[in-house]
Amino acid sequence: MLGARNRWSTAGRLTGAMLAIGLLAAACSSGSTSTTAAAASSVASVASSKVSSAASAASSKVSSAASAASSKVSSAASAAPSKASSAGSAVSSAVAAATGPATVGTTTGALGTFLVDGKGMTLYVHLSDTAGESTCYDACAVAWPPLLTNGAPTASGSAEKSQLSTTARKDGATMVKYGASPLYHFAKDTKPGDTTGQGVQNVWYVVGVDGQPIKTPAR
Repeated sequence: MLGARNRWSTAGRLTGAMLAIGLLAAACSSGSTSTTAAAASSVASVASSKVSSAASAASSKVSSAASAASSKVSSAASAAPSKASSAGSAVSSAVAAATGPATVGTTTGALGTFLVDGKGMTLYVHLSDTAGESTCYDACAVAWPPLLTNGAPTASGSAEKSQLSTTARKDGATMVKYGASPLYHFAKDTKPGDTTGQGVQNVWYVVGVDGQPIKTPAR
């Protein structure tokens, strides 16, 4: 009888111990699940923050690039009218410079004897001009300013007065001709006797006393 009671008591203690272990395991499992969930939530929050930062940075770069491109386009558009205005101003200055009769004279150099203006600056003819009319306007007239006159041109040196005449330009200015050819300066000539325009594009040449282009290569 005593033995049976002891067995039941021992069994009760074992059952209680097993129950306690089960409850402890359940508690641990619940804590682990909660901790894991918290960790996962933290990782998700960090990932979301990084994605948001990356998206913000990309948006900022795109906006900066668009702004820079817009600025360049605006600058280019603004520069175009300015350049056109400068070219027009240069031509207007050339027209305004004709305050009296132009003088056509001569000088002698490596290219022989050729025409110059009253200040000794070399004069050129343009082979593209036909029928005695100038075809050089706008940017061309900036690089190759026409010899303009206000009144009948005069001759000096070996230049022949009988070869001198004038032609009306489309811009309203009066241009000097020698023989059948309108006369021009070259903007890159900086001092009397310079002939840096000789042979440019195979259409620009200094002019001889006979009114013909001198095609000797520049030295």
